[in-house]
Amino acid sequence: MFDKRLRLYHQILDNIADGVYFVTRDRKIVFWNKGAERITGYAADEAVGKACYDAFLNHEDEKGNTLCDSGCPILVMAEAREPFQRNLFLQRKDGGKLLVEEHISPLYREGKFEGVIITFRDVSLFTGLRPFQLRVHKMERLIPICGWCKKIRNDNDVWEQLEAFLTDQGMGDFTHSMCPACAEKIFSKKIYMESYQKICKAISSSLSLDEVLKLIVSNVVKVMSVKASLLRLLNKETNQLELAAYHGLSSSYADKGPVEYDASIDDALAGKSVSIYDITADKSAKYRREAEREGIRSILSIPLRFKDEVIGVLRMYTSEPTEYSEEDLKFVTAIAEQAAIAIVNARVFEKMVSKEREYLNVFQAVTKAVSSTLDVNEVLQLIVRKIPEVLNLKAATIRLLDATGKKLRLVAAYGLSEKYLNRGPVDTEENIIEALNEKPVAIYDMSTDTRLSYRKEAEEEGLKSMLTLPVVANGKVIGILRLLSGWPRNFNNEEIAFAASLAEQCGTAIENARMYERQYKEIRYLKTMEEISRAISSSLDIHEVLDMIVKKIPLIMKTKAATIRLLDESGKKLELVASHGLSEKYLNRGPVDAEESISFALEGTPVAIYDVTTDSRIVYRDEAKEEGIKSMLVVPIVVRNKIIGIMRLLTDEFRRFTEDETDFAVALAEQGGVAIETARMYEKIKE
Repeated sequence: MFDKRLRLYHQILDNIADGVYFVTRDRKIVFWNKGAERITGYAADEAVGKACYDAFLNHEDEKGNTLCDSGCPILVMAEAREPFQRNLFLQRKDGGKLLVEEHISPLYREGKFEGVIITFRDVSLFTGLRPFQLRVHKMERLIPICGWCKKIRNDNDVWEQLEAFLTDQGMGDFTHSMCPACAEKIFSKKIYMESYQKICKAISSSLSLDEVLKLIVSNVVKVMSVKASLLRLLNKETNQLELAAYHGLSSSYADKGPVEYDASIDDALAGKSVSIYDITADKSAKYRREAEREGIRSILSIPLRFKDEVIGVLRMYTSEPTEYSEEDLKFVTAIAEQAAIAIVNARVFEKMVSKEREYLNVFQAVTKAVSSTLDVNEVLQLIVRKIPEVLNLKAATIRLLDATGKKLRLVAAYGLSEKYLNRGPVDTEENIIEALNEKPVAIYDMSTDTRLSYRKEAEEEGLKSMLTLPVVANGKVIGILRLLSGWPRNFNNEEIAFAASLAEQCGTAIENARMYERQYKEIRYLKTMEEISRAISSSLDIHEVLDMIVKKIPLIMKTKAATIRLLDESGKKLELVASHGLSEKYLNRGPVDAEESISFALEGTPVAIYDVTTDSRIVYRDEAKEEGIKSMLVVPIVVRNKIIGIMRLLTDEFRRFTEDETDFAVALAEQGGVAIETARMYEKIKE
């Protein structure tokens, strides 16, 4: 009985004409009815199991903005908990866009949020039927229209422009143009046509905003034969009209202060096409005296409109009261519309140029930084520090492939805790595999994206979004660069392409530094070995030899300190025989024989420890932290296949010792062991 009822309910939902689907809280579609199939063209087996953020429906608002992130029903419902309705566009399987009305309701079970139920219907036909509906109902009501200004009184008893009324009634958006009859009437005089063409040509000849503004005010004065002209643009943040350009006015008058209100400004911002204002007749005018001193009598204000938005005001000033004909006023209105278009175009162009210039500056800054050194570690650290700085990110990491070309090794990190960095291997993560195949991967929400293995750890670290990029050198992927944000961030295609070019530049810098270091290191190591051999062979005093080794090696290996411990005669206990760069307090902290790193070294295996303050192989972790020690390399001292002690190299910065560095330290320890054994034999002979 129960199963039959469930099947009945399922059939009811499946056969509803409206589209119905269910999205779980992890943004997976688990139900898709036949109505949804019919409206979108996607069959149930094509939709069920997909993530809603896969964007196969590509939800957009009326401005073309995608709604997957800010308008995601899961995110909205998790906070609002109340059903809501919206109109939006979705993409059909055949590529066409469809206007739908969408209803979204949350589903809770036992107080726990399970997901959202989404119903939608095609409403494009309704908008197409709007003119028909208006014709059908035209006999049912009277529409009051002003016989003079042609404004219409709406249902709220408010008089509004004819265009606004028709738009509200679903008749579409309107743009202002001129019919042939009006054009003939307005431009019956040759001067109008010529002047209009000249102004349009002048203000369209430049994409520099400042130049466009100056061309507008200077040409208006010339064509309209007025005393002066001025442009004020609306600042949306302050809601103030700010001075943008002027011609024919003194700087003291033009910069007299903010124009918060006067009759013509109020008319212009209210949408009135043209306002003539005699400032000398307005005793309450704030700048009346300044206008009189400037020789201004009347002011003509025209709103600068772009589509339905007023972006500013164009003002013309005369020294005598001036009467404008209807043709004059329509002419300046047409000029103002052209000026508004030119201003918006120039703004868009300058914004694009500004973005390109910003990218170029960032690219130069990063390139300059990573090209300033040929030390591999310095290059890596510069990359992970510089890129987050210039791109406004929280952190960055670099992982490079090891010699096998199969395993990634963390070589540089910035902005992340040691706990997060040590969370575990990432080689098998889907986004890593894609990046190693030269495909950048952008992740919007690290706490929920299944392409990540450590989602919980990312949330605890305060990480929100991530971009994973291949690091390429000489046409070959050598590792990955990860850029991490502490706030939700949608990396667009332009940003991804730019970051990818940065990663490639970094790959070249890394490879150059590696090549230089390989060549330079071989020479330096050989030279160092020769110097140390000569130095420790120049003395047969055991204490002098030991002291020379612990002082010389930190200089070569760039470490904070070094110690040598030798086995006593029993061969079981280590004795400190030489040290450099450490305090007496630290040296006297206690025996170290039981430390695991010592045991491994005494068996002949070098041991590199990245963080001595947390590593369990170190007994005196607190003392190391107090001493300022971060990393350590422990190598055996071997003479004729016999281990006689250990040498420790200690750093004051976290450091991952490379294989070359470890091999070199082992060779130095062996060289030192020979010198120690020689000095010991000499001591015995002397005795």
